[in-house]
Amino acid sequence: MDITAGDNFQTEKDQRLQEGVRKFTIGEFTFDTFHEYRDAQEDLKKISCINEELDVHDPEVAVRIYTLIRDGRIHFKSPIGEQFTDHISDILADQNIDLLEDKAVVDAADVKTKPQHYLGIGLIILSAVAFSYFGVNKLEDYLTAQKYSKLAADTKTADTLNPPGAQEDTGGSEDTLGYSIGTTSPFEWQETINRDNLMILPEYEELVLKNPDTVGWISISGTDINYPVVQKSGDNDYYLTHSFEGEDDSNGTLFVDYRCDIVNDHSNTIIYGHNMNSGLMFGNLDAYLDQDYYNSHRTVTFNTIYEHRTYEIVAVCLSRVEYQDENSYRYYNFIQAENQAEWDAFVSNVNKLSIFSKDVDLAPTDKVLTLSTCNSYVEDGRLFVVAKRIE
Repeated sequence: MDITAGDNFQTEKDQRLQEGVRKFTIGEFTFDTFHEYRDAQEDLKKISCINEELDVHDPEVAVRIYTLIRDGRIHFKSPIGEQFTDHISDILADQNIDLLEDKAVVDAADVKTKPQHYLGIGLIILSAVAFSYFGVNKLEDYLTAQKYSKLAADTKTADTLNPPGAQEDTGGSEDTLGYSIGTTSPFEWQETINRDNLMILPEYEELVLKNPDTVGWISISGTDINYPVVQKSGDNDYYLTHSFEGEDDSNGTLFVDYRCDIVNDHSNTIIYGHNMNSGLMFGNLDAYLDQDYYNSHRTVTFNTIYEHRTYEIVAVCLSRVEYQDENSYRYYNFIQAENQAEWDAFVSNVNKLSIFSKDVDLAPTDKVLTLSTCNSYVEDGRLFVVAKRIE
């Protein structure tokens, strides 16, 4: 195959006039438009990542890559990508022939070969398959990260074109969005706003079209947390195993507890996300276990699709999922304080579970945001970060 990575392949942009048409070239490929040229560049980046991280001639790897391409998990947009796909297909075809030949050899082999010999071969094959599996998983993580980076870039572009304040009046102040803070008890939750009367912020319109479950976007400056947030009615399980696009995905998607209302805020809004080894989703949230990191990354932006919001982190806590017969406090069940005693119990337990401050600054009128993920400090351990809305 002519497509290789690194020093074996040189990418160049040739902007020459040829019969009045501007041309762009990459190796032997010529593109009529800059858009086609950029698509080819993106395909080259994907191919380069695959070649650097994986041995595509390994049959297990080739099958997995081909499956990812076939299922649309790896998507190419240019003839360069098509040529790479053909290359993978050729590898699989060659491997099928080799397998038939190998079977004939094995059938003719001495049946008295020592069991240790077969054990050794088995261990080698097992190691190779394990390496291939983790290598391909690394590729999938890379592609997932690229996908969310593009979503973030598209959302930022829309935000630039439609800065806050440029959208039409929704009928209420952006700061309060119709909340009755100061006029009613914080322990009396009321559905005072009909979201059907609200306008979606321009930067999130495309996201909602892609996935109607979209409820906002969360980002923490200086970290890798920069993702869309979804919420599925009556279901806290679906997005544990599905991507933003609704595909099966072990990374899942960041999602709001279905019991929370993102328009008429309860006392506490909970966002769940997996603690992935790759760092995806809330995979880097455990960095907050370091106090210096905590002190320098305390601002969280969680914009709903209707308004911009900013929160300040006030506590980092460690807990675990409790058994049903255990009489312990379950932070993940605190949604709305019905009275002062329930609020005090929440704050008291946050203080007990906090790894830094034991005097958390929270008042009943505060709107709390909790980021929750797994942590392996104990069996069924949980790490949760508590923040309060400041604007």
